Amino acid sequence: MPNMSYCRFENTVTDMRDCINAIEDRETDELSSYEVNALSHFLDLAKEITNLEPEIEGILENYEE
Repeated sequence: MPNMSYCRFENTVTDMRDCINAIEDRETDELSSYEVNALSHFLDLAKEITNLEPEIEGILENYEE
């Protein structure tokens, strides 16, 4: 089975940007309970990504060489 990781980050970044735009544009007044739960997980993931910053920077440096 082919590995779909070639577009994993690209697609995720687009979706994350859409979520960030919705928060910035205050499009959060009518969220379902599922969306509220997902927003909580979104924040948890943002913190996890921040904690992984050194690892992510290392990966990016490997590709810059």
